[in-house]
Amino acid sequence: MRILERYIVRDYIAAFFMCAALLVVLGIIGDILGFLDDIFKNNIPIKSILAFYLYLAPFALVNMVPFACLLSGVYVFNSLSKNHEMTAIITSGLSLWKLVKPVVFATVVLCLATFIVNDKLVPVTMEKANSIRHNELETSSSKGGEIKNIAVYGGGDQMIFAKGYRPGPKVLDNVIIHKHDNDRVITEKISARLVKWSHNEWVGEDVLTFKLTPDGDFIGDPISEKRAVISIREKPKDFVMNQWDPKYMSFKGLEKYIEAFKGRSPVTAIRLKVDLFNKLTFPFTALVLVLVGIPFSIETGRANALVGMARGMTVAMLYLPVMALSIALGKGGVLSPWVSVSISQIIFVGIGAYYINRKS
Repeated sequence: MRILERYIVRDYIAAFFMCAALLVVLGIIGDILGFLDDIFKNNIPIKSILAFYLYLAPFALVNMVPFACLLSGVYVFNSLSKNHEMTAIITSGLSLWKLVKPVVFATVVLCLATFIVNDKLVPVTMEKANSIRHNELETSSSKGGEIKNIAVYGGGDQMIFAKGYRPGPKVLDNVIIHKHDNDRVITEKISARLVKWSHNEWVGEDVLTFKLTPDGDFIGDPISEKRAVISIREKPKDFVMNQWDPKYMSFKGLEKYIEAFKGRSPVTAIRLKVDLFNKLTFPFTALVLVLVGIPFSIETGRANALVGMARGMTVAMLYLPVMALSIALGKGGVLSPWVSVSISQIIFVGIGAYYINRKS
């Protein structure tokens, strides 16, 4: 049995590295083709392009690991079944679980490695990748894409919310700013229709300023100004560098960031908490896809091999929209953050375990 386990794990790991490399390279090629015209039109140096994709590679790898594991697991077990090897193994008295166990163990190791890379390496490399993208790769026209739903705990103990940020004109739309004291109690609220970067400062239009008591009551009437300088310490580049995007934060960094929103923006805190728990569970998406894909891909005979492989991958891929729906329900407050990120995994692991037992 040890020989069979080593044979399966060896093929699985070899297939994984091939699939992971292929998926990352294809993703990078597809991304390059998207702005190939800008590369030639603006004479973007090859050095900048290579540096950008070198720093982007860890993030791309983290996102491709689940699919590489799925393809590898489906390939290995489908290969065993199409030549009737799987039938011979099971009829000899060995359970399918015995064959799946080493693959599960190898996948868990890959999941843990993915978590470490995502937590320790991705925040650092993505900061550098975004800096290269903004300063060296993007043209003035491509910098005009709006970044939506800004929520930033900025310098000077203030929380900045904006419906969107337009990098081209350097404008924040529909801005609300909460200023806090040392005890994190809101002392002032500022709202503006837009805030624009002009002459090295942020200038707001249609500005309303409210003073608040520690209990949250307004002090007097709001101050209304057509134009006013807004005290925001962050520069325009800070809003396009994505350092506040949960995908690019470390687990501890995101945990500290959530603390800043507790009691001040419960909705934002809940959404970030879902992202925090998702950081823990997302690396194990690979394990879920493997457990679901393997039993559905087993189909005896060469003629049915492609059908089995397609079926295994199709059923496993159904996990992704279910996961996205449950996360959306969590961010909307319908499900608790922990339930929203784990319920889809529990359901599909259960489905995979049930069908592995049936195939056994």
